[in-house]
Amino acid sequence: MRRRRGVLLAFLAAFVVLLSACGESTGASNDGSGQSSEEPEFVYTGYIVDRKGDGILVTGSVKTNTSDDGGANHYYEATWFSNAGTEHGIGERVRVWPDGPIAESYPGQGKAGRVEAFAAQQPDGANLTEAEAIRKALEAPDAGGMFPPAVKEAEYKANTGHWRIEIAHNGEARTVVVTVPDEH
Repeated sequence: MRRRRGVLLAFLAAFVVLLSACGESTGASNDGSGQSSEEPEFVYTGYIVDRKGDGILVTGSVKTNTSDDGGANHYYEATWFSNAGTEHGIGERVRVWPDGPIAESYPGQGKAGRVEAFAAQQPDGANLTEAEAIRKALEAPDAGGMFPPAVKEAEYKANTGHWRIEIAHNGEARTVVVTVPDEH
Protein backbone atom coordinates (compact mmCIF):
# COMPACT_ATOMS: atom_id res chain seq x y z
CA MET A 1 0.00 0.00 0.00
CA ARG A 2 2.83 2.42 0.90
CA ARG A 3 4.63 1.54 -2.31
CA ARG A 4 1.47 2.12 -4.32
CA ARG A 5 0.96 5.53 -2.67
CA GLY A 6 4.61 6.47 -3.41
CA VAL A 7 4.22 5.54 -7.07
CA LEU A 8 0.96 7.48 -7.24
CA LEU A 9 2.56 10.57 -5.65
CA ALA A 10 5.56 10.34 -8.02
CA PHE A 11 3.19 10.06 -10.99
CA LEU A 12 1.15 13.02 -9.74
CA ALA A 13 4.30 15.14 -9.27
CA ALA A 14 5.51 14.27 -12.78
CA PHE A 15 2.06 15.16 -14.17
CA VAL A 16 2.11 18.57 -12.42
CA VAL A 17 5.61 19.30 -13.82
CA LEU A 18 4.46 18.27 -17.29
CA LEU A 19 1.38 20.49 -17.07
CA SER A 20 3.40 23.50 -16.00
CA ALA A 21 5.84 22.95 -18.89
CA CYS A 22 2.92 22.90 -21.33
CA GLY A 23 1.30 25.94 -19.79
CA GLU A 24 0.12 28.90 -21.79
CA SER A 25 2.68 31.53 -22.69
CA THR A 26 1.99 35.09 -21.67
CA GLY A 27 3.33 36.29 -24.99
CA ALA A 28 5.71 38.66 -23.22
CA SER A 29 9.12 39.00 -24.78
CA ASN A 30 12.40 40.53 -23.79
CA ASP A 31 13.52 43.42 -26.00
CA GLY A 32 17.16 43.12 -24.93
CA SER A 33 16.99 45.98 -22.46
CA GLY A 34 16.50 43.61 -19.56
CA GLN A 35 12.87 44.65 -19.28
CA SER A 36 10.01 42.46 -20.36
CA SER A 37 7.73 43.77 -23.09
CA GLU A 38 4.03 43.10 -22.64
CA GLU A 39 3.34 42.95 -26.40
CA PRO A 40 2.50 39.50 -27.74
CA GLU A 41 5.23 37.81 -29.72
CA PHE A 42 2.96 36.99 -32.67
CA VAL A 43 2.11 39.89 -34.94
CA TYR A 44 0.18 39.41 -38.16
CA THR A 45 1.09 41.84 -40.98
CA GLY A 46 -0.87 42.27 -44.20
CA TYR A 47 -3.48 44.23 -46.12
CA ILE A 48 -7.13 44.58 -45.15
CA VAL A 49 -8.99 43.13 -48.15
CA ASP A 50 -12.51 42.94 -46.70
CA ARG A 51 -14.45 44.04 -43.65
CA LYS A 52 -17.79 43.29 -42.01
CA GLY A 53 -18.88 45.28 -38.95
CA ASP A 54 -15.92 45.35 -36.59
CA GLY A 55 -14.23 42.46 -38.40
CA ILE A 56 -11.40 42.68 -40.93
CA LEU A 57 -9.97 40.12 -43.36
CA VAL A 58 -6.19 40.52 -43.52
CA THR A 59 -4.07 38.74 -46.12
CA GLY A 60 -0.32 38.51 -46.32
CA SER A 61 1.76 39.41 -49.38
CA VAL A 62 4.39 36.70 -49.20
CA LYS A 63 3.77 33.38 -50.93
CA THR A 64 4.30 30.22 -48.91
CA ASN A 65 4.58 26.73 -50.37
CA THR A 66 2.62 24.28 -48.20
CA SER A 67 2.50 21.46 -50.80
CA ASP A 68 4.87 19.27 -48.74
CA ASP A 69 2.13 19.12 -46.11
CA GLY A 70 -0.66 18.51 -48.63
CA GLY A 71 -1.50 22.20 -49.09
CA ALA A 72 -1.25 24.60 -52.00
CA ASN A 73 2.06 25.57 -53.56
CA HIS A 74 0.92 29.21 -53.75
CA TYR A 75 -0.56 29.98 -50.36
CA TYR A 76 -1.06 33.40 -48.79
CA GLU A 77 -1.95 33.79 -45.11
CA ALA A 78 -5.47 35.08 -44.53
CA THR A 79 -7.25 35.69 -41.23
CA TRP A 80 -10.59 37.22 -40.24
CA PHE A 81 -10.14 39.26 -37.07
CA SER A 82 -13.21 40.20 -35.05
CA ASN A 83 -13.13 43.05 -32.53
CA ALA A 84 -10.90 45.08 -34.88
CA GLY A 85 -12.80 48.34 -34.56
CA THR A 86 -14.02 50.44 -37.47
CA GLU A 87 -11.19 52.95 -37.92
CA HIS A 88 -9.20 50.91 -40.48
CA GLY A 89 -10.36 50.48 -44.06
CA ILE A 90 -9.91 48.15 -46.99
CA GLY A 91 -6.54 48.63 -48.64
CA GLU A 92 -4.65 49.64 -45.50
CA ARG A 93 -1.52 47.74 -44.53
CA VAL A 94 -1.81 46.79 -40.87
CA ARG A 95 -0.25 44.89 -38.00
CA VAL A 96 -2.61 42.83 -35.86
CA TRP A 97 -1.83 41.48 -32.42
CA PRO A 98 -4.29 38.62 -31.81
CA ASP A 99 -6.14 38.31 -28.52
CA GLY A 100 -6.19 34.56 -28.04
CA PRO A 101 -5.88 31.65 -30.42
CA ILE A 102 -6.41 31.73 -34.19
CA ALA A 103 -8.67 29.00 -35.61
CA GLU A 104 -6.87 26.97 -38.25
CA SER A 105 -9.67 27.23 -40.81
CA TYR A 106 -9.06 29.04 -44.07
CA PRO A 107 -9.20 31.90 -43.74
CA GLY A 108 -8.19 31.67 -40.12
CA GLN A 109 -10.41 33.27 -37.51
CA GLY A 110 -9.46 35.09 -34.36
CA LYS A 111 -10.03 38.12 -32.20
CA ALA A 112 -7.90 41.24 -32.60
CA GLY A 113 -6.27 42.52 -29.44
CA ARG A 114 -4.79 45.52 -31.22
CA VAL A 115 -4.69 46.79 -34.80
CA GLU A 116 -2.14 49.34 -35.98
CA ALA A 117 -2.00 50.78 -39.51
CA PHE A 118 1.27 51.54 -41.24
CA ALA A 119 1.74 55.18 -42.21
CA ALA A 120 -0.22 56.06 -45.35
CA GLN A 121 1.96 55.86 -48.46
CA GLN A 122 1.44 58.54 -51.09
CA PRO A 123 4.29 58.86 -53.59
CA ASP A 124 5.30 62.28 -54.87
CA GLY A 125 2.91 63.42 -57.58
CA ALA A 126 0.22 60.85 -56.75
CA ASN A 127 -3.34 61.90 -55.94
CA LEU A 128 -4.28 58.58 -54.32
CA THR A 129 -2.71 56.91 -51.34
CA GLU A 130 -1.59 53.31 -51.66
CA ALA A 131 -4.64 52.21 -49.62
CA GLU A 132 -7.05 54.11 -51.89
CA ALA A 133 -5.47 52.56 -55.00
CA ILE A 134 -5.63 49.06 -53.50
CA ARG A 135 -9.28 49.58 -52.51
CA LYS A 136 -10.13 50.57 -56.11
CA ALA A 137 -8.18 47.59 -57.48
CA LEU A 138 -10.06 45.16 -55.22
CA GLU A 139 -13.37 46.60 -56.52
CA ALA A 140 -12.33 46.17 -60.18
CA PRO A 141 -14.00 43.40 -62.23
CA ASP A 142 -10.53 41.99 -63.06
CA ALA A 143 -10.01 41.15 -59.37
CA GLY A 144 -13.35 39.33 -59.10
CA GLY A 145 -13.50 35.73 -57.99
CA MET A 146 -10.35 35.91 -55.94
CA PHE A 147 -11.10 34.96 -52.38
CA PRO A 148 -9.31 35.88 -50.38
CA PRO A 149 -7.29 38.19 -52.57
CA ALA A 150 -3.66 38.71 -51.60
CA VAL A 151 -2.12 42.05 -52.53
CA LYS A 152 1.38 41.15 -53.70
CA GLU A 153 2.47 44.59 -54.86
CA ALA A 154 1.22 48.15 -55.16
CA GLU A 155 3.31 50.55 -57.21
CA TYR A 156 2.67 54.06 -58.49
CA LYS A 157 3.92 54.70 -62.04
CA ALA A 158 4.51 58.47 -62.24
CA ASN A 159 5.27 58.34 -65.98
CA THR A 160 1.75 57.00 -66.75
CA GLY A 161 -0.17 58.45 -63.79
CA HIS A 162 -1.47 54.98 -62.86
CA TRP A 163 -1.13 52.54 -60.00
CA ARG A 164 -0.12 48.94 -60.75
CA ILE A 165 -1.67 46.58 -58.21
CA GLU A 166 -0.77 42.88 -58.39
CA ILE A 167 -3.28 40.57 -56.74
CA ALA A 168 -2.68 36.86 -56.21
CA HIS A 169 -5.20 34.06 -56.00
CA ASN A 170 -4.59 31.51 -53.28
CA GLY A 171 -3.68 28.03 -54.40
CA GLU A 172 -2.73 29.09 -57.92
CA ALA A 173 0.37 30.57 -59.53
CA ARG A 174 -1.92 33.03 -61.32
CA THR A 175 -1.88 36.71 -60.46
CA VAL A 176 -3.92 39.57 -61.83
CA VAL A 177 -2.50 43.02 -62.46
CA VAL A 178 -5.06 45.80 -62.08
CA THR A 179 -4.22 49.26 -63.39
CA VAL A 180 -5.85 52.04 -61.39
CA PRO A 181 -5.91 55.61 -62.73
CA ASP A 182 -4.50 58.02 -60.15
CA GLU A 183 -7.61 60.14 -59.68
CA HIS A 184 -10.14 60.60 -56.93
